[in-house]
Amino acid sequence: MMRARGAAVAPRARGSMVAAALAVALVPIAAAGQLSRPAEQGWPAVEIGARVGYDNAQRQEVVGALLRIPVLRNGTVELLPNADVTFLQGVKEYQLNAEAVYLLTGGDGGFYAGGGVGLRDAVSRSDPGGPRETLTTFSIVVGLKLSGLGRIHPLLEFRRVFASEFVVDPQMLSLGVTFALW
Repeated sequence: MMRARGAAVAPRARGSMVAAALAVALVPIAAAGQLSRPAEQGWPAVEIGARVGYDNAQRQEVVGALLRIPVLRNGTVELLPNADVTFLQGVKEYQLNAEAVYLLTGGDGGFYAGGGVGLRDAVSRSDPGGPRETLTTFSIVVGLKLSGLGRIHPLLEFRRVFASEFVVDPQMLSLGVTFALW
């Protein structure tokens, strides 16, 4: 039966035409995904970076540097050697950490959590003018590493440092950026 020019298309026929158009559009995409081979992926790149933050416990600014070294080929485990300087009133405290983190999503970005050990070159809270001492510390870290900007990865981190000698354990919230070396 011929329909007159300008007559409405039945809803059932319209649905069939939309389904056919989607199938024609999506079949090449699906076929390409099935027929092409994924590129060989090597190890994730080592990243170098810097961060700035605030130590909420000591109410002072913090500046730091870090490396992100992948341990597993899929990028889910990384070593994070890092260093921070806390700018206290009239003095500076230095923190060196060796941490391991697990990236929940692996690869270039996502949430991560981990911990490690470190050394802190600090002054006594009771005698700020007194001698400096080196303390062994433990830390936990949680963060978010963003991807999608090529070799540049912004990050947001919270780190808590524990040492029995501290009156108040440092609690740092920091923003940073890392740059993939390859």
